[in-house]
Amino acid sequence: MSTPSSTARPSTAALGVLSASGLATAGLAVYQWLELLTVRNGGKVACSINETINCAAVWNSKFASMVHDWLGMPVAALGVVWGVVAAVLTGLLWKKLSTEDWPVLAASVKWWAIGGLLSIVAFGAASLDARAVCLTCLGTYGLVGVYAFAAFALLPGPRWPEQQFLLGGLAWVFVAFAPTFLLTLIPGGGTPKAGTVTRLAGTTEEQLVDNLLNLPRREAMLTAAARKKWLSSPAKDVSDLKVRVRAGDENALIKVVEFSDVLCPHCADFEQSLEELRGVAPAGTLSIEPRLFPLVDDGCVTPGEKNSPKDVRCTGAKAQLCSEDHPLYWDVRKALFANQQALRSSDLVVELVTKVTGQSKDALVACINSIETQAKLANDITYARRYDIEGTPLVLLNGRATWPSAGFILGMAVGRGDVNAEWFKRLPEPPPMDEGHEGHGH
Repeated sequence: MSTPSSTARPSTAALGVLSASGLATAGLAVYQWLELLTVRNGGKVACSINETINCAAVWNSKFASMVHDWLGMPVAALGVVWGVVAAVLTGLLWKKLSTEDWPVLAASVKWWAIGGLLSIVAFGAASLDARAVCLTCLGTYGLVGVYAFAAFALLPGPRWPEQQFLLGGLAWVFVAFAPTFLLTLIPGGGTPKAGTVTRLAGTTEEQLVDNLLNLPRREAMLTAAARKKWLSSPAKDVSDLKVRVRAGDENALIKVVEFSDVLCPHCADFEQSLEELRGVAPAGTLSIEPRLFPLVDDGCVTPGEKNSPKDVRCTGAKAQLCSEDHPLYWDVRKALFANQQALRSSDLVVELVTKVTGQSKDALVACINSIETQAKLANDITYARRYDIEGTPLVLLNGRATWPSAGFILGMAVGRGDVNAEWFKRLPEPPPMDEGHEGHGH
């Protein structure tokens, strides 16, 4: 029986297959990561074709979300890590090819291939659970399979690493993995996580029900608090305040009215949830009506100091009112909240809105300063004050106040207004009212 040191060295072809499959896996994972960012920002991706062939549903699944929570990066980032480490280990094996140390590096390659195969099983099972197929994920599985084939079938010597090289191989895996993982955490930590609604994107109504029945504890607590507040809140007569803008069917069973302030961070978060809700709620069940409530003392009747928060809040509200008849109205709202941290002056607000809509700056400024726009804002403020508004976002569901909970709104839409639907009955006991939501933008 020959010893490892006397066996033939790995061929150039074998090392080439290992390197190419590792680098290709990393490259495909980078592409998936960029597509994931598109999904997180409310966009559509080519691999989301229908309810079954839908990469977004897999990326936003409960399993993928748990991985992101635990490891601080999305699954796509882990694909980058795996591919880079695979290529690095192959490069080290290539470098050590002329020495007697190459069997240890060969063992590290095989260990890493085993890890890749186990990940295929785990992520494949999660995809089946999500009842969706991710085409780019299938490409990743194929590339990992090629790497594993090269590791076990093309490298010389025993297919399983010999005992004397097991620990050494694991040590090299750690040396390659640790810095790669830590470096990937930097952009990985900045990748937006899937929220309650995002995790449901592209799914069937049956899957919506399954997700509502299995909300993560924190989101379940928020949903329970929103339900409790809604049940205790009286409806108000606002029949004299007519709808100006609405997304969704005017006859929808669930009508949401949201009052926001352009500098309110919770409003920005909830605006994203509302956008996602529009895409996942069953057809015809949900309508969303945006209203404005700038957090200033006098309702923007008097001008604010130039470049002051009041100046920005008032201009931001009025610029939205002036865009209500524009086909890109919802893009205006999205752009303002997305650039919230950069809105340091009213001029920047005007510049951003005109960039989105294409209208002239002079026309927008004239509209912002008009009596008609101030009257619209006054109507919104009157509307909100009937509900004793204390901060934003103020959320009304079928005329009754609730907390800004995407889980509660979606649950009501899926349940066609049944506040006692099965998923609501499974919620935990809600916290006291003053602890039941994430805060207001005072």
